Amino acid sequence: MDYREVVQTVAGLVSARYVFPDVAQRVAAHLRRRLDSGAYATNDPTELATRLTNDLRQASGDRHLRVRHEPEPHVPEAPGVTVREQNDRAEHCRAMGFGIASVQRIDGNLAVLDIRELVEPDLSRPAYEAALMSVADASALVIDLRQCVGGDPATVALVCSALVDRRTPLSSIVPRSAPAEEFWADPAPHALSFGGRKPLLLAVAGFSFSGAEMLAYDLQAMGRAVVVGETTGGGANPCNVHWPSPHFSLLLPEASTRNPITGNNWEGCGVVPDVACDAGNALRVALGLARQRLATGA
Repeated sequence: MDYREVVQTVAGLVSARYVFPDVAQRVAAHLRRRLDSGAYATNDPTELATRLTNDLRQASGDRHLRVRHEPEPHVPEAPGVTVREQNDRAEHCRAMGFGIASVQRIDGNLAVLDIRELVEPDLSRPAYEAALMSVADASALVIDLRQCVGGDPATVALVCSALVDRRTPLSSIVPRSAPAEEFWADPAPHALSFGGRKPLLLAVAGFSFSGAEMLAYDLQAMGRAVVVGETTGGGANPCNVHWPSPHFSLLLPEASTRNPITGNNWEGCGVVPDVACDAGNALRVALGLARQRLATGA
C-alpha cells in the first residue's frame, strides 16, 4: 500500500469535486500538510482510512466525507453504471430487505414502517411499493427513521409520493457546477396509497442522517408530517463514491440540497423535531400522538 498515493488522490478528488470550491481547497491543503508532517505514515490500511476520515470531517465540518478500506478490491462497473461501494451491492441490499426492516400493524389500525436505508430505486422499487401499499389502508402511519443511515433522493420521492394527494415539489439537488435536479412527490402512479390526509408521524434520532433527513425535512416543511424525537445528524450534501485505489473508497459530497418551501436545508443543524424526546421513546410518543389525532379527528 502506497499511503502517499492514496492521500494525494483523495486530496485531488476533494479539490476538484467537493461541493463548495472554497472549502474544497482548504480541505485538500489540510490533507497535504498532514501528509508532509507524516500524519498518515502507517502500514495499517484501516488506520489510514480512519485518519483520513477524521481529518476530512474536521477540516470541512461535513460528516458525509468518509474514506473506507475494503479488503476485497473494487471491481469497476461497466461505463455509465453508477459507482457503488459494494461489489455485491444487489445481493447486499436484498439481504437487508432493501432497507425496510419491518412493516407492522398496531392495535387501532396504526401502521409502523421501519426504514433503515433508502436504497436506490433501481434495486428497491418493488420492495418499497409493496411496503407502501401494505400500509395504504391504515388509519395512521408512523415511519421509524431512528436507525436510517440515509439513501437515495429518488427513493425519498418514491416514499413521499404515497403520502400526498397531489404532485408536490421536494428538495432539489444542486451540484457544484451543473443545473439543479428537481424531485417531486407524484401520487399519480400509485393506484392505492396512504394519501395526504391521514395522520403521519416520523420518529427520528440523532443517528438519522442524509436521505432520512431529506424525507423528514421535506414532509415537515410541507406540513404533511409531525416529526418526533431528537434533532437529526445534519448531513444535507448528496454524495458520489470514488475509488482512490482498488482498496480505498471515498464518499464525496458533490452537491447541496434546496427545499422549495424553506429555501434552505438541514446541513450542519439537522432536522429539528416538532415534538422533542429521546430516541428510545420516540416511537412510543409518535404512536400516542397518532392515537390522539385519530380520537380527536385532528
